[in-house]
Amino acid sequence: MIVIKFGGTSISSRENIEQISSILDQKIENYVVVVSAFSGITNLLEHISEQAIKKDVTLLIEEFRDKHFSIIKDLLSVSEQTELLLKAQQISNELEAICGGVGVLKELSPRTKARILSFGEQLSSVILHKHLSSQGKDIDHLDSRKLILATGDYLKGKVDFQQTTRNITAATNRRNYIASGFIASNYQGETITLGRGGSDYSASIYASVLNASSLEIWSDVNGMHSANPKHVTNTKPIQKMSYEEAFELASFGAKVLYPISILPVMTKKIPVYLKNTFYPEQEGTLISDENFTRENKIQGVSSLNNISILTVSGLGLAKQKGRARKVFQALEENDVNIILITQSCSEQSIGIGIDQNDLSIAEVALNDTFESEIEKGMMNTVKVVKDQCIIALVGDNMKHKVGLSGKVFGAIGENGINITAITQGASERNISLVIDQKEEVKALNVIHEQFFNETIKTVHLFIAGVGNVGNEFLKIIEAQHEKLMEEHKIRIKIVGLANSKCFLINELDGLGTHDLLELNEKGKSYDSFLEYSTVINELNLRNSVFIDNTASEMVSSGYASLLRQSVSVVTCNKIACSGEYENYIQLKKLATDYNCNFKYETSVGAALPVIKTIQDLTISGDVVNKIEAVISGSLNFIFNEYDTRKTFSDVVFQAKKEGYTEPDPLIDLSGLDVMRKILILSRESGYRKELSDINFEHFLPESCTQARSKKALFEQLEKNEPYFKSLFENAQQKGNRLKVIASMNKGEMIVGLQEVPPNSPFFNLEGKDNIIAINTNRYDNEPLVIKGAGAGASVTASGVFADLMFIINR
Repeated sequence: MIVIKFGGTSISSRENIEQISSILDQKIENYVVVVSAFSGITNLLEHISEQAIKKDVTLLIEEFRDKHFSIIKDLLSVSEQTELLLKAQQISNELEAICGGVGVLKELSPRTKARILSFGEQLSSVILHKHLSSQGKDIDHLDSRKLILATGDYLKGKVDFQQTTRNITAATNRRNYIASGFIASNYQGETITLGRGGSDYSASIYASVLNASSLEIWSDVNGMHSANPKHVTNTKPIQKMSYEEAFELASFGAKVLYPISILPVMTKKIPVYLKNTFYPEQEGTLISDENFTRENKIQGVSSLNNISILTVSGLGLAKQKGRARKVFQALEENDVNIILITQSCSEQSIGIGIDQNDLSIAEVALNDTFESEIEKGMMNTVKVVKDQCIIALVGDNMKHKVGLSGKVFGAIGENGINITAITQGASERNISLVIDQKEEVKALNVIHEQFFNETIKTVHLFIAGVGNVGNEFLKIIEAQHEKLMEEHKIRIKIVGLANSKCFLINELDGLGTHDLLELNEKGKSYDSFLEYSTVINELNLRNSVFIDNTASEMVSSGYASLLRQSVSVVTCNKIACSGEYENYIQLKKLATDYNCNFKYETSVGAALPVIKTIQDLTISGDVVNKIEAVISGSLNFIFNEYDTRKTFSDVVFQAKKEGYTEPDPLIDLSGLDVMRKILILSRESGYRKELSDINFEHFLPESCTQARSKKALFEQLEKNEPYFKSLFENAQQKGNRLKVIASMNKGEMIVGLQEVPPNSPFFNLEGKDNIIAINTNRYDNEPLVIKGAGAGASVTASGVFADLMFIINR
């Protein structure tokens, strides 16, 4: 004998029911089929019962009746319909009468509600019995109300297994049967239900009583998954698991199985198969008493929301026998189920997780129980934290996995998710975390990515700046997409793109270079970067990184709000790190406090590892004493290219066109760009300095520095061509070359245009290259020298991408 349960979605249409018939045709053993109500019917009945108190529900009852009429007419020939149509009408009339009484009394008792909710299974089982019989199947009908005896709560009865066993044994023999799930009766013959999901429990009861060879539970999903596919991408079906694992996952939100349904079959070691009605050839999940060893040690992760945490605390709890008992007794007496318990080692507090629907009852019960102790100051009033969610990691072998908890907390922390409470059972089969409910989906995805090796890690990017550097950055991401997926199991999804006027968001499909053409047309216009950053924070996506490919002060002013939401920031924008010192320190501190990253390597030297080198030197205990550098690739290119055969203005225009300068070339020519860079290097070296501390030797005519637009700048450069020509010729006559050099000597900074002789290390620096010479206590006589391309959109974009990969692989 086997027991087979079909859920509501499995019997939601004629096609699905024909699929059930096909599944049954393949069974060799005798079977008991247990069915739920037709899809959506139990929800409809619940809605009818609740609305009956407030208003007339005739139309809703007609909807209930018509749905069953439609199914009957679709499944059976006209000659076979009459009996069932009368049955459906009879139950609809009964439902109408009950609801009329509820409306008059303005009261819905649990007994009445149980009776209303039972009508779905009463009808579905007789309709399916008639249909299967009409197809020639030799099958009898069982009314579970006459066989399963339960006591207590009308809506979640406690089964009397001794009497139920006698009843089922007496009513069955070696035949095929179809039975109604979910419903039972008490000693008085009143209808009782077994709780939402109770049809699984009914099937398990039949399997246990009949000593079935197996229990099959068929639904619309392919067994149990490593997480809820509705919330988590790339979940994996679990092929085999133990009873205990299945119970834990189901208890904490895995809706494919009603938790208590495990218990009757577990005691008799009856295997349970979770199968997909629509894809019966798929393996599904086997639940048994075996402990299956797995490499990752975690079987799955699930969640349970709508949780409130109550904290009972005070010195009156510590070292006092019976106080904990009073807490639990108060809740038990008020019919409040405890889902989770935590207690501090000092015994001064007990944390209790309950269904939020029970909160008001529980809070009053506990405060009343300890009223005397609260008045004496020995206990505190109950503290409540609402809208919480429990995330449970489940696996029989987790206790053998070293560092597992650390990986969980690390992944959660990196995404800015705060943990309200933690608990782990003595069996070490379940680690449960309590977090804010709004973080549920984010946390599930983060944890799932950490523990399932085949899982692809998704990184969500929000980009500001789609000019030269931004465009090249997008090209790199698209070019590396396949390699990152195949070799590193990383998917970079661009969720947001912004230019100076508007931003575009696509959380579902992501964005790419093809979206740049439509950015202005489809994007949302904004006056302040705050609008874009607010959307980023509200989306609250896991593994979020903000990329700033601009030179905008408005964009850099938004870093702090992003870091506070644990959104990492990667920038080639120098403004934030060269602004006020306190702001620079605050950004670094925020990244530390909120467990995210603030990376700005490309703010100096493009992709050259200048900042990282200085950071490595100082963290190892070395002291940076002196820096001499050509750190403007744009200015180096300009003064290398300028030889008076082309005007200085033409060379600057060429540098701008090739992406070497800032969008506004005056930032480079005024020396501001170089000053910002040497200031950043000085700060990284440990010196508390401001931009005003730099001794800047101006080399641009005043009329150029006062230009109010790019057009005006180039006009002034043309007018001042004789000045630039004289600079070049004076240096050439001495055999020297012009270089803008920045230096720092124990915090004292100088920036200016210098004539460098042939024996200078800067003399032969060609094109857009940078060179940085660093003298430290360890590199005293001979400096540590870093040299390479220090400007250009593609080079800078590659450096930004490298910073991004550092964060991803952290």
